[in-house]
Amino acid sequence: MGLSKVWQGLWVGPARAISSTLLSQHNITTLVWATPEVHLPPLHEGVNVVQVLVQDSPSQELGPHLRIVSQAFMECQARGEGMAVVCRAGKSRSAALALAVLVALPEAHLTLREAYFTIKAARPLIRPNPGFFAQLIHYEEEVLGTASVAMEESPYSEGKELLPAVYVEELQQALCGGTFTTFVSIY
Repeated sequence: MGLSKVWQGLWVGPARAISSTLLSQHNITTLVWATPEVHLPPLHEGVNVVQVLVQDSPSQELGPHLRIVSQAFMECQARGEGMAVVCRAGKSRSAALALAVLVALPEAHLTLREAYFTIKAARPLIRPNPGFFAQLIHYEEEVLGTASVAMEESPYSEGKELLPAVYVEELQQALCGGTFTTFVSIY
């Protein structure tokens, strides 16, 4: 899966999808490169690169970059230009940063929960790691004054793992087509 347009002027995807031609075709002038393990390809002059050099690990600090990336998108939007946010696979770091953008975007009026399902509709494979999601919840509280998603005990790890409530809801939907009361791990 290449780049996915998740909002007007905002694309999310894997680093391997990036080329000067693609950026030009979509009027993308800012590239958020959130993948230190992949080398940045040659780009045409005029592309602004914002590097977010964090690993896809729940212990990594993504928080300090959320406001910077959100501001970069608002500046792109004001100029009528686009921004692409990429990481290795286009599902955790890039999705987390795009979620922050939509939460901070005044005209979007989206909560983190709404932003998650908006991006998920355009790019179904997104799944920011639980550590990034916890940081996004904190960011939403800073920006909007409230949290629309909570971290919950995973129903399949005997309380050893906290997951965003939206992941638990998706699991319930996938397993039972709705809600369930008990999940017994077979492992």
